Amino acid sequence: MRTLILSLLLAFSVAAQAGQTLRIGQRVLTVGDTTTRAITLLGTPGYKEPVENKFGARVGERWQYARDDGHVVVLTIVDGKVGDIDDRRE
Repeated sequence: MRTLILSLLLAFSVAAQAGQTLRIGQRVLTVGDTTTRAITLLGTPGYKEPVENKFGARVGERWQYARDDGHVVVLTIVDGKVGDIDDRRE
């Protein structure tokens, strides 16, 4: 029984981690990577917008990239690190 529960928890954790990565060629960008790594892999963002909390204080930025394969990648940057990766179809 413990083995089954452990296996299920492991499967869910792997699935959750897979949603927070982005493959760029043979390299991978992961939540927690630095902005320098993001720029090295994806280049300069086509659009940047501030992210603010409910009081209007700036807490980060949202960077948008248009990819050649029809995807739009949106990175949320917080404290100089990638906080979220959203890979969307146009």
